[in-house]
Amino acid sequence: IASNRQDCSYRGLQTGIPRLDAALERVRQDFNIRDPRAYLLNNWYPDGKTSIAPHNHDFWSAILSFGTPRVFVLDGQPVLVGNGDLLVFGTQRHSVPKMPEVTEGRVSVAVFWYPEEQDDNNNNNNNSIGLGDDACAECGRSAEILQEAMDGQMYCEACWTNWNTRDVQVDGSTVEDDMLAAALELSLVEQ
Repeated sequence: IASNRQDCSYRGLQTGIPRLDAALERVRQDFNIRDPRAYLLNNWYPDGKTSIAPHNHDFWSAILSFGTPRVFVLDGQPVLVGNGDLLVFGTQRHSVPKMPEVTEGRVSVAVFWYPEEQDDNNNNNNNSIGLGDDACAECGRSAEILQEAMDGQMYCEACWTNWNTRDVQVDGSTVEDDMLAAALELSLVEQ
């Protein structure tokens, strides 16, 4: 795919950045993403000279956008994607065209998954009763690394992040600023 953006990918839907992970967990829950091989692709578009050519995938995408608004073309139709927007689509052809007049950057955090792939252990209705020592108390998934929260329960990283941040209240601009900073940090880590 012709592109001049910078990108990096992460296996799974966790970044280690609590607020971004909480947003990704909400996307996972809201769209019932249960594909055990779902992963992230982070794209950094420093300005309007950066682009990605029209292409399509055989999986679904949920794209969180941070920074300067850019046009995203989906099945030949332009969509203006702004700061904090979420765009979810299937296997449609898509691209990000050049916009030379744009001088500011944009980061997209894309979740890629196959909706037909289901991890039967990824069920948020499970509770801690009857689960093994290697299972998350909230989602029931087995995890190599579990963390003990203040409630004494053991959580996988995604649920621990969600549990740890669920009572945090901040104004919208702080969350957006933190999310943009986190997405930029992720994008640059792999460089």
